[in-house]
Amino acid sequence: MKDRQVQEEAAAPETEAAGEADVSRLQDLSLVQEDVPVLRPFFISVVEESDLSGEEDELRHAQQLLKEYERREGVAVAELEGGEDGGGGGQEKYEKTKARHGDAIFSKFMKKISLCPQQILRYCRGGKPLFISEPPSNMAHVVSACGHCGGSRTFELQLMPALVSLLQRSGGGEAELEFGTVLVYTCANSCWTTGSRSAVEEFCFVQTDPDQQLFK
Repeated sequence: MKDRQVQEEAAAPETEAAGEADVSRLQDLSLVQEDVPVLRPFFISVVEESDLSGEEDELRHAQQLLKEYERREGVAVAELEGGEDGGGGGQEKYEKTKARHGDAIFSKFMKKISLCPQQILRYCRGGKPLFISEPPSNMAHVVSACGHCGGSRTFELQLMPALVSLLQRSGGGEAELEFGTVLVYTCANSCWTTGSRSAVEEFCFVQTDPDQQLFK
């Protein structure tokens, strides 16, 4: 028993020395803060675009009723309004304005999102993206195959211009990011499996905002 007690007492200083060494190594460690942008999270509400189109349908119906009234009465409402102030404004002819930038694609983009200008994301897996400018003629070849399984990719969602103003770092300050729209194409086979520890890289196609050239 005495020999065992002596051995335990002899081992104690070694254990204490090892513990002090571990503490010393921990004290030498330091956290290096890298300049990695961390964006502030926020909630978004989801609305079906078909629900938004109801107001547009109502406006179209109202215009149709107005045309039927004008045809039945044989007079244009614009002429009646112009006759009230004697200004003769009813006889003024208006021409259709040219699409902004002369770009029909951009005009279609703006008209489409006018139902909900604050939208930040459009989701339609397997659907058609809403381009903000003329896409490449070989778009099918631009979108590369899935790097995980080699299968084809399909359009899934796109980020919208309104999102840019909301992108802020968690510590404050806006993120240095600018785009017109970002189209995200994902694996058509959904090859990522639940429980996988590795992320699957998808394909993003970025289109710049046509208005940006006005500020250069």
